[in-house]
Amino acid sequence: MKNKLIMALMVLASAFMVSCSDDAGFIHFSSGDNAKVFTITCDQADAWQHFIVSSTADWTVETDDAWIHLARTSYKATETVGMFKVAQFSGYTSRTGTIRISAGEETITITVIQMGTPNVKFASSSYQVTNQSTSFLVDISTNARLVANIEYVDRDGDEETLIAEPEQSWLSCVLVDGSGINKKQLAVTAVANPHEQPRYARIIVKDVQSTISDTIHLEQLEKDVFRVATNGDQSADSYVLSSYEQAVASFIIDSNLDYKEEISVDWIHNNSTKYSRETLSYTIDESEDYLTREGTITLKAEGHDDIVLTVTQPGHPMFAFFVTTKKNEIYEISGVDCDAVAKRKVKYWTNFADFTVKSNDEWISLINDPDNPDDPIVDGKGYDGQTTAVCFSIDQNKLDARSGSVTVVSTTHPEFNKTLNVLQKEFVAKASISAETRTMFLGYDDAWDPLYIIDDETAHPNFEYESIEWSSSDEEVATIDADGKIALLDTNKVDDQKKMIPVTMTATITLKPGYKVSTVEKTCKLTVAAVALVSKDNEEIKAYELDPNNEILADTMLTIRATNFTVQGAIWSVKSIPDPEDPSKFVNIIKTNTVDLDTKKQCIIEAVVGNGVDTRLNPGGTTTADVEIQTGNDKLEKITLTTVATVLPQNPL
Repeated sequence: MKNKLIMALMVLASAFMVSCSDDAGFIHFSSGDNAKVFTITCDQADAWQHFIVSSTADWTVETDDAWIHLARTSYKATETVGMFKVAQFSGYTSRTGTIRISAGEETITITVIQMGTPNVKFASSSYQVTNQSTSFLVDISTNARLVANIEYVDRDGDEETLIAEPEQSWLSCVLVDGSGINKKQLAVTAVANPHEQPRYARIIVKDVQSTISDTIHLEQLEKDVFRVATNGDQSADSYVLSSYEQAVASFIIDSNLDYKEEISVDWIHNNSTKYSRETLSYTIDESEDYLTREGTITLKAEGHDDIVLTVTQPGHPMFAFFVTTKKNEIYEISGVDCDAVAKRKVKYWTNFADFTVKSNDEWISLINDPDNPDDPIVDGKGYDGQTTAVCFSIDQNKLDARSGSVTVVSTTHPEFNKTLNVLQKEFVAKASISAETRTMFLGYDDAWDPLYIIDDETAHPNFEYESIEWSSSDEEVATIDADGKIALLDTNKVDDQKKMIPVTMTATITLKPGYKVSTVEKTCKLTVAAVALVSKDNEEIKAYELDPNNEILADTMLTIRATNFTVQGAIWSVKSIPDPEDPSKFVNIIKTNTVDLDTKKQCIIEAVVGNGVDTRLNPGGTTTADVEIQTGNDKLEKITLTTVATVLPQNPL
């Protein structure tokens, strides 16, 4: 080394002497140990470094980097060796500085690179790895030559225990260059985790020339889990509350996924703060509804079936009597008839778990109707939670109006007991007579049944009686006996007056003791009527003659009237009957119209005779004309009046 230095100095001196007349100056590095780049490790700090130059003029040395220390800043042209050293460097990256050497107008540069302390540093000390097959890069800051090693471990909290013989090697890694100097990357590959438990590993990266290293700790998540937890007290996907009051419902969710939540109703509120691996807590509002209500909480995770959590809350305790629907709730039954009622049915709806129905009055009796599938009654009440009915009977009221009640008593919620008031009318005697109005015809009275008070099977009299006495308002016309049978007496009087005779038949009923009233009267308005065929002059006609020889009467009409007939809805019909000895002989009688004169229904009948009208007439024969009167009465439906017509012989021409 010493000989090389002497030879270099001799060469430098020779060159200097050759070019010493060059005023501009010439400088360059001489060959040998000299270089333009100095790479200095940290353990060489504070050691002097030298460089050799040859120059034709005096030369200077300078630097802008404070960590580079120069031995001198100026040299004579005859001097060829310059000196510098660097300060200690504690970093693990490198730093670069420059030294400039100038002679005259010429400058040459030395680059100084100082290496940092050997080090290895991962960007992060721990990583969570997805449960799927994946690859990722881990940044490393280092100035060392590295080697990587994978270790599989068990973890208990922060403590890790090495697994000497792992069942599966699920990690691999390789070191690659990074984005710049002192930068490297660790490429890590993990296979999918088939287990429902996480697994752990660590990767140690070491400097091959020292003991320097760094470690990253990895946790691979268990395979995708999205379900209601099977551990804990609550393992189902439904929650049934025991009360309508405000409550808290909790569901334990076993999941390693993020998920979204949808609540179907506004009375369920989420108390949770996150959406993975937790117990979900929900506040349930107090229910003001009478019906049991149900809400759902739907949890959604991409790629998995929805989890639907159901919350069921019982309704607010209630009992409601109603007519048709719960909206038509009633609090009383007003105007119940005074008659005895075999059964009264009032529907109700309830969500009471346990209740009884009781009557508060002796005259209201609860009854059962177990054979009715629509309204099942058990011991005076319906089955829990069903729409059914309270059945009760009401005794007959014989006096003034009265009020009573039926009360529902809840054993668990007496504050919600409900009372139904029953208001019954005062006693009013009710009975029917067989006919409130009746028309009797002279000569046909035997066709009538007697009057009577209708029995319980049809009219339901609401009282019991001691006796019935009948009376007539005009015994000269008609009388009635104790059995209600009517007899017409003075028929001549009726016939003479030629008018209707009104008679009132009265039944006086004496009630048994204990009723608000003692007697009740029922009446029948009786009308007596006569019906006959009469002439235009109101003369009754039993028979008449038709003369075809009288040219004046050949085309005239014979008018016959039936009088004293007032039955509403009567139907008049006329029949022309041939002579039974010679059917070809008959009188052509035609009904034309009906008129109403003096409130008396009258039928006008036309009999047409004469050669010019009907050549089929055979003089000398007889025929009958029947008039049928439909009375409209259920006891005497029709009356038939008959007259005989004789056709006189026709004179020969």
